[in-house]
Amino acid sequence: MFFCSLGAQALVVDLADGDTITVHRLADTEKIKVDGRLDEDVWGNLPAYDEFVVIEPDTFARVPHRTLVRFAYGKAGLYVGIEMEQPKETLIKRLSGRDARQINRDSINLTLDTSGEGRYGYWFGVALGDSLMDGTVLPERHFTSDWDGAWRGASAETDHGWSAEMFIPWGTVSMPASGDTRRIGLYMSRKVAYIDERWGWPALPDTVPRFMSVLQPLEFAGVNPRQQYSIFPFVALGRDRIDQQTKHRVGADFFWRPSTNFQMSGTINPDFGNVESDDVVINLSATETFFPEKRLFFLEGQEVFVASPRADTRGGGVGNAGSPTTMVNTRRIGGKPRAVTLPAGGSLSKREEFKPVDLKGAVKATGQVGRFRYGVLAAAEDDVVIEATLAGSPYPIAQDGSDYGIARLLYEDSVDGDYRAFGVLSTAVLNQAGDALAQGVDAHYLSRDGKWKLDTQLFTSDIEGSERGYGGFLDAQYTIAKGVYQRVGLEYLDKHVDINDLGYLARNDSLRLRAAHIRTTSGLGWARDNQFDVRGFLQQNNDGYFTGGGIFFSDRLTLNNLSSVTMRINYNLRAYDDLNSEGNGTYRVKAMPSVSLKYSSDSTGTFSFGGGVSFSTEDLGGEHYSIGGGFTWNPSDQFTLHADINYRNRHGWLLHDEDRNMTTFNAEQWGPKLSIDYFLTARQQLRTSFQWVGIQAHEKEFFLVPLTPGDLIATAKPPGPSDSFGISQMVMQVRYRWELAPLSDLFVVYTRGADRAIGLRDNSFGDLLEDGWNNPIGDVFVVKLRYRFGS
Repeated sequence: MFFCSLGAQALVVDLADGDTITVHRLADTEKIKVDGRLDEDVWGNLPAYDEFVVIEPDTFARVPHRTLVRFAYGKAGLYVGIEMEQPKETLIKRLSGRDARQINRDSINLTLDTSGEGRYGYWFGVALGDSLMDGTVLPERHFTSDWDGAWRGASAETDHGWSAEMFIPWGTVSMPASGDTRRIGLYMSRKVAYIDERWGWPALPDTVPRFMSVLQPLEFAGVNPRQQYSIFPFVALGRDRIDQQTKHRVGADFFWRPSTNFQMSGTINPDFGNVESDDVVINLSATETFFPEKRLFFLEGQEVFVASPRADTRGGGVGNAGSPTTMVNTRRIGGKPRAVTLPAGGSLSKREEFKPVDLKGAVKATGQVGRFRYGVLAAAEDDVVIEATLAGSPYPIAQDGSDYGIARLLYEDSVDGDYRAFGVLSTAVLNQAGDALAQGVDAHYLSRDGKWKLDTQLFTSDIEGSERGYGGFLDAQYTIAKGVYQRVGLEYLDKHVDINDLGYLARNDSLRLRAAHIRTTSGLGWARDNQFDVRGFLQQNNDGYFTGGGIFFSDRLTLNNLSSVTMRINYNLRAYDDLNSEGNGTYRVKAMPSVSLKYSSDSTGTFSFGGGVSFSTEDLGGEHYSIGGGFTWNPSDQFTLHADINYRNRHGWLLHDEDRNMTTFNAEQWGPKLSIDYFLTARQQLRTSFQWVGIQAHEKEFFLVPLTPGDLIATAKPPGPSDSFGISQMVMQVRYRWELAPLSDLFVVYTRGADRAIGLRDNSFGDLLEDGWNNPIGDVFVVKLRYRFGS
């Protein structure tokens, strides 16, 4: 460890490999106000660290501007102060809501391995302008934004660039029990937007295999936080403009941490009203669309229930990651009612079919004892009345709510530097229609040098009235060199396994082998960097039929002017489809090639844009074209306008009709999307968003699914009206959010949504949009206030 003085304001410490930073403990008389300015005397007396190198692109080059980091702590928490040199004219400040990581702007990020052993941690970020980001991290580099903590961060412009301060209370994060000395791992990264680079300390880009196991060690004395608690009472008032009803809801969330290694949280009479809407997705296939969790109660502490990397919904890199596999999908809790069976002449509107079920309450506990981590979660739904109709008259159907339970136990150990973990996971969904139970075991391994990574999970389902099912998978990854990975995965799912009552599984009845090769190259000279990805899979069902396979090439080239070009070439093999006849047989589909090209401009300026085109073929050989584009306009740091539009033209789109009947359609699809964000301050946001997808589909040819697997059988149109149809799905939201204090918010939200399917006559796309707007399934105005009280 070496010391050098750079002027009167900074004593800069040069760290040697393996050095531990002993963090200064504040005296009772030393106070820090978190305003981003570093103007307290204590900052000037602390050593500074400037160890950053370029990690995106992963050149490890020396950086042109200094980043001076200082640390201090007290009995309440950790303080971090950062001075960032940079020409003032190059600063890029763009305000956003919490956790908006995708925006290219100046920011500073801090990751803490609070376990001290590379097992779990938290990350925190402050962007210039005071927008905050945070989340959790698991081995070895599994970052999520699925956690919001009660911490503080602020920024300020300076004569030489900008500065930031963070304060992380000890009671906000989980930590194991410790003696007088506590070790915490540190990683920091700085985004320098005007050159679109990320600088890191330690030098750990995404292209190296190790991360959490090799962070910079920090050492603290006497960090044993006192008991922490928080209570979050809330009141919500909503006006349903369809039913012409006004409803109110009063409840509370609570949080209790009696020690560093245990916490309990709960909610009573919660209100999970739509303060954030999902994207509009039209899915007419037999495979369910996965939507990620957005409710804070279920997001916080969720990392202990993540049993494998396949549960991650955010794929990294240019390749398509595919659907997740997870035993815990908390979107099922308080989701739509269970499917009902209607008598002849009965009908059910989509509004009633998909309306969310209220929760009575939920409780969650997580903790650590030695090398074991654990978590339990329980939730109870309220009963619901589904308003169906029978022969034109009201036909209410009473349905009891479901009770949910999740239990998780994980053992972690590091022997000679190798990471090993073994876990068990159990879930239960209980209701009068029948109980659904699932159990799983998982194991994980990471070699000392980080080159070998293994993950496996085996699970079984036991649903009342069904045969017990079994499934599992094994994934292996080997790092060949910096930026070069090889992955292989094998999975088996029998015909009966079904974890979808509380989890997510795209399909069962399959044996699947998949592989991927990823190669990232930086410092090309003529270009900034290139990422190449080739992956493929082979799949058959338990009857021995080949149900899928293909090879998929992706390449993203980032040019020196910071624009990028992405190309994809895919080829799906000829195969059997055993899903999309909805249980009415198996039929053969043709090989399906596809190609796409996308361009994105430099995102550092006030105006950026992008667009793309693609061509593919349909199941029976028809052509499918698409074109789309969009732009983002940031005339000031407080205002952002983003607009997209996409168009598809499909010839021979194959869809299931009823029984063994299949129909192809010639279809057009338009999909505009618009969002406008205005920030009065970094804590007050007004957002307007609108998304619509409209489809016109004209019937073309008619087929029967064969009685034994084979080609579809051409047939005449069955008796009855035309199968041609139109779809109009829309969501529009106007939302005001005021963050009164950490985890304390006022929301004022208006949401209008539509999901219409109509018989197609002479309807134009304008008619479809008007029909969806005039016939919403949701039209709600909500005011919600939530405030945090506690230690």
